[in-house]
Amino acid sequence: MTFAECLKRYVDSRRGKVSAIKRLEEAAIPLHEGLGHLRIDQINQREWDRFAAARFKKKGGKLTQELVSPGTLRREFNVLRAALRRAWKDEFLVRPPEIEPPRDSAPRDRFLTKAEAKKLLDVCETPHVRTFMAIAIYTGARKGSILSLTWDRVNFQTGMIDFQEAGRALTAKRRAVVPMTTALRRELESAFKARRGDFVVQWHGKPVPNGLRWSFGKACERAGLDWKPTPHHLKHSLASWFAMDRIPIDQAADWLATDPVTLRRVYRKFDPSYLRSIADGFEL
Repeated sequence: MTFAECLKRYVDSRRGKVSAIKRLEEAAIPLHEGLGHLRIDQINQREWDRFAAARFKKKGGKLTQELVSPGTLRREFNVLRAALRRAWKDEFLVRPPEIEPPRDSAPRDRFLTKAEAKKLLDVCETPHVRTFMAIAIYTGARKGSILSLTWDRVNFQTGMIDFQEAGRALTAKRRAVVPMTTALRRELESAFKARRGDFVVQWHGKPVPNGLRWSFGKACERAGLDWKPTPHHLKHSLASWFAMDRIPIDQAADWLATDPVTLRRVYRKFDPSYLRSIADGFEL
């Protein structure tokens, strides 16, 4: 069995079981191109190292001389490992190879200030982009959760938003039920009056299937930001604000649908009181 066949079997086996199948397919493309010609028993540390050393970014369909980020390489490694383990479990492989995973990228330190977030929201020109931006800033929900949100899960009586879709398989990426802030309620009430379909974020009555990357980038330009955040930075920023405001970890974890252990490990450095008692008492 070639690795290309192994990869296809794995991706097909995950359809209907994972919500981010498109992300999985995108990670499989470079693996197919770089390693697909090999037999699965030929995949080893040497072949992976060759692949990683030549894994350059593409721009406009053409390869650049810039290597992909450690996070991208780590995602592709995880797909390769999972595909080979699937082949091993199905007895196409005697044993999966032992390949050292690439190092994780450092946690994000840059986040939007509250002033930058307000400026970003204020410059949104189209209603669907503004609605998306408001929900992302005030709830910290992931992009997929926001784009799939329907009005029947926005309860104006209780003031709660339920990001969990009925019938959707539960995954490690949990979806929260969070209260509306006063500002977010105003945004949603305005969007509700102008609604033309079931989806909260919609374009001409139809859901926005993916992206908003271009619209998000343009909004960042109009806001005059001196760096290029991504939609995920909105969740990261809210988590950072919670830490700086000393919101209890368990409450922040429930709001952000994030593992409290991860929140504590990544975001405690933003809490101004963290380690302060040690510093105040440290003398020579």
